[in-house]
Amino acid sequence: MSGSVRRAADGSWIADVTVAGTRKTGKCKTQKEALARKREFLELLLQREAKQVSRSPFTLREARELSLRVRWAGLAYERTAAIYSREALAYFGSEFPCSELNATRVDAWRQELTAKGNRPSTVNKKVAAIRAMLSDAHLHGHLAEVPRMPRQMPMKNTKDRVFSQDEVAAFCRYFQNVGEPAAADLLVFMLETACRWGEAERLQGKDVDLGRRKVTFWATKNGKPRSVPLTRRALDALEPHMPAVQTHRVWPYRYNRFEHLFDRAKGSLGLAEDRALTIHTTRHTCASRLASKGVPLHQLMAFGGWTSLASVQRYLHLHTDALAACVNALED
Repeated sequence: MSGSVRRAADGSWIADVTVAGTRKTGKCKTQKEALARKREFLELLLQREAKQVSRSPFTLREARELSLRVRWAGLAYERTAAIYSREALAYFGSEFPCSELNATRVDAWRQELTAKGNRPSTVNKKVAAIRAMLSDAHLHGHLAEVPRMPRQMPMKNTKDRVFSQDEVAAFCRYFQNVGEPAAADLLVFMLETACRWGEAERLQGKDVDLGRRKVTFWATKNGKPRSVPLTRRALDALEPHMPAVQTHRVWPYRYNRFEHLFDRAKGSLGLAEDRALTIHTTRHTCASRLASKGVPLHQLMAFGGWTSLASVQRYLHLHTDALAACVNALED
């Protein structure tokens, strides 16, 4: 809650009051009039807030719907935000009042996520989705104040799970055996390009240049399109699925269907309890292979669409060949 009376450049007086994210201002001729207007605004907004509080509590479901509409709609991050926020509703309950969220309850959720195998970075992103929902609820007058959240979990320098060559072959055999050869090709494509799932899912025929052996991802997480050269393996995986209509999607899968196939494959291969092995592991695998071959980190960033060095520093321990120049310089 805040309010002020100030003088404008033209000599008039401005009454300015904000209550629970709602602001009212008015121009007056004299300071006395402005003070009276300020009191009027304050009384009016407090009455509105009291009416708002007397209504049914604003729920997490309503907060999620609001953020999906005003914050995440149309962004490349929209699907991920929808998944993370849905997980919050599954844990707390869709009708849980936003005003009753607090650091203790959120920390209990974090502990459960960690026990399920979520990395600290992933847990932080899921909590950030809740923080965004609460902030939007407050901004639009549905919440008197934003509940405090716990500090971010410290980032542990743990090794990323990667696919072994035997695991890749086993997954591809499984997909072939169950009549889903496109799933095998999609897995290979993601391993060869380090693309995110959303980038692969939205890929259209017009985004692929088979002659020049490159693919362009237009809708990326950071909003910056990037073109990636294709290896022979990636090219062989793509060619059978190129659509006749250029504006049609290349791959026949939505996330839920492919995730179902992926989890079935994990179960068949005895990897059902390996929570670190996910579809996103394809991206870590490609990046790890590039780093282990001595590809400079700035080139790795460009290839995978990372925007900061901090994002790829996790692969630095594999980057021994590129550091050999440092040893040579010291010895000289």
